[in-house]
Amino acid sequence: MLRIVIVDDEVLIREGLSRMIEKESGLFRVVGQFPDGKDVLDSLPGLEVDVVITDIRMPIVDGLDLIKQLKAARPHVRSILMSGFTEFNYAREAIRASAVDYLLKPINKEQLFELLYQLDEEHQSSLEKEALNRKRLLHSCFLSESPLPYLSEDTGLPLSCYATFVQKGGSLEAAAGRIQQHPELVCDWISVQERMVAWVFYFPEAPGQEQLDRIARLLGGAEEQSEEETAVHIGFSRIHNGTAELRASYEEAMQACDLGLYSDSALYYAAGYAGEAFGDIVEAEDAVRGMNLAEQLQLLHIPAVLECVRQCFERLKEQRAGTGTIVSVCSQLEDMACREVQEYREIRGKEARARLETQLRACMSFSGMEECFMEAFRSALEKVYGLRSEMGGKAVEIVKRWIAEHYSEHAELNTLAAMVYLTPSYLSKLFKQETGLTLTEYITDVRLKNAKRLLRTETNMKVHQIGAEVGYADPAYFNKLFKKVVGVTPNEYKKWK
Repeated sequence: MLRIVIVDDEVLIREGLSRMIEKESGLFRVVGQFPDGKDVLDSLPGLEVDVVITDIRMPIVDGLDLIKQLKAARPHVRSILMSGFTEFNYAREAIRASAVDYLLKPINKEQLFELLYQLDEEHQSSLEKEALNRKRLLHSCFLSESPLPYLSEDTGLPLSCYATFVQKGGSLEAAAGRIQQHPELVCDWISVQERMVAWVFYFPEAPGQEQLDRIARLLGGAEEQSEEETAVHIGFSRIHNGTAELRASYEEAMQACDLGLYSDSALYYAAGYAGEAFGDIVEAEDAVRGMNLAEQLQLLHIPAVLECVRQCFERLKEQRAGTGTIVSVCSQLEDMACREVQEYREIRGKEARARLETQLRACMSFSGMEECFMEAFRSALEKVYGLRSEMGGKAVEIVKRWIAEHYSEHAELNTLAAMVYLTPSYLSKLFKQETGLTLTEYITDVRLKNAKRLLRTETNMKVHQIGAEVGYADPAYFNKLFKKVVGVTPNEYKKWK
């Protein structure tokens, strides 16, 4: 809609033009009629105008002076000069003063409306471009670690101050519909994550708390009757000025919105600067300190692991941690599981962890976040347990086969255990049960059997070469070990055989 001001010292001309313009289209709205340019300039602080149609000859501030001063004070305002004089000098002055056009009285209706429709198209295009630039600015300030400086410098805000609202849950379409029913509200919005939208409402002057509460209730649909209540959390910032404060306003609104995690109300709204403060940032390592979580993960003692995680969430709840902190701690818990349980990383890949983070951020309550993480964590650990149980029956054979093929190589217990997805202690226990030997005893037995075979068949090989071939680089140790196990030295065994 094009907001138009008419300036002429003849009342009949002002009123006639006003009636004609408003009758033509709902796209045009006359927001003021003034007898002199001075009256327009005096009204500027509270006057929102897009086009000024002004006579040239007026007693105090004439049309040319008016558009020159408008250009300095409101560069976006377009001006149309009208006069009964046909001298070219007036038209030339009008062009120099950046008037859009110069119309002769009596005003030609078709010419006027052709010009107004053209200005309306330009105005709408300009508004769309400005709105797009503001959306880019909001995206940069709210979602980027480092806001883009050129956006902040080149993008203006439509009114002098603003407050940011963060809405989590509910319907964006429904909220937008309610806002549209109040054309006096000027705002932009962007989606910041799943089920969460950030709104920025602009004001010509700082609103009171009552008006901010009213907007929060509008966004949440507090006045609507619904058989099934849908959880909606609204947080809003204090009043800010200028693009440099956008990030701070978003963080205030987000913090207030996060407090809804601890509310039992379906509709929760609060101001970021008036709500309860969050506790200190919780780190997973600190939250589970003294619980032996790493050890319980290594043993894959799932009940004990889950109890540690529950206690971690208890501390988060005591601290009234925000969504970001909870998500961070959950990620650290999964990192710990990846370090201590080799298979966990394979089961919980990047995509699965990203999906879990999205699900956590979409939760509307602390208990919902806890349940969501506990279920995912438990499920992954149970898959590891199932895999290890399945591998348990084959583990000893796999390890024996590896030793048979690589007996001369140094074998780390941890490496062998990882190969069959078992903990080192469990592999040692299982191997002893099935073979009657420890892993070290079994490897020694395999090596010495191969040493005896080489002593019998490779008569040209020296004893120290055979020792090195089966994994004993130290000849003295090989001789000592061979005699201890076989009862004779390698040389004696070679001669005897």
